[in-house]
Amino acid sequence: MQVSDIVCVRKWGGSTADAILDPASQTFRTPEVDGLVGFRVENSCAIVFGDPVCPLEHIKELIVAFHKYCLQKNLRVIYLIVSENFARWLIENKYCQSMIEYGKELVLDPHDDPRKKEGIYASLVRRKARQASRNGVVVHEYIPHNDQVEEGIKQVGEKWLGARKGPQIHISHIHTFANRHGKRWLYAKQNEHIVGVVTLNQLENQKGWLMNHLMYTPEASNGVAELLVVSTLELLAAEDCKFVTFGAVPASQLGEMVGFGKLTSQVMKGLYSVANKIYHLDGKKKFWEKFLPGTKRAFIVFKSARLGYKELLALKRALNATFR
Repeated sequence: MQVSDIVCVRKWGGSTADAILDPASQTFRTPEVDGLVGFRVENSCAIVFGDPVCPLEHIKELIVAFHKYCLQKNLRVIYLIVSENFARWLIENKYCQSMIEYGKELVLDPHDDPRKKEGIYASLVRRKARQASRNGVVVHEYIPHNDQVEEGIKQVGEKWLGARKGPQIHISHIHTFANRHGKRWLYAKQNEHIVGVVTLNQLENQKGWLMNHLMYTPEASNGVAELLVVSTLELLAAEDCKFVTFGAVPASQLGEMVGFGKLTSQVMKGLYSVANKIYHLDGKKKFWEKFLPGTKRAFIVFKSARLGYKELLALKRALNATFR
């Protein structure tokens, strides 16, 4: 990935920043626009990750150029994890014909400490974080460069991946120290061993951060994940940051659908229900919702309203859907 692309994503990107910067992805640029489109080619489809990475006033110019490029390459266009505003803009301006609401982007203000709220979720977060602290877990921010700490953090990722079993789905691979510009890391230490880590990706345009790749080892104390999250929120609140996104998470079932016939809609809902059972698509939501975030609707948008095996297989590959 070129340095200029990394800088652009940090400046204008959103919750799909890591997917755009993943080595499996490509970027499309046009000389007239300070911005890019991040996408992955699978099964003759261009799977675009998120809204265009550019100023709002240049979206049309960038999208027109990108669609022309895809037409020349004979690529079908699918937009994955896009905002409601952009999804409707694509449909209203006839750049695309159909869209599906598939989930929510989870966002919050770090000042809104989930431990200070009322209810079951707040109580759960408090208990988990306290348990980790009582078991000697301490969270630090990693300030490069320390080879020993970096190796410990890398081992957390390896152990975390090694412990994951069954169906898996994700939009970006683990490259903890790739694309360092605009990244921060907090790690949890217990008994002199690093047992957990979470990564922050700068979202300059939103004056905030994407919090992702929350990982911990099998031997880590119960509550390490919660302690890492609340410690990170506490740090960002002290810096007067007002925006954090946990990224988009799939819903239990599909929501609004536009551009499809009744039969197609029913088939899509049925396929999604099966995929949800196989891949536990709403599992990520169940973890993050305990922090009581706000939500923004997330959509998949298709250039065509005629979907088939080609598009579904392309989405499966772009989402790195596998069995371990």
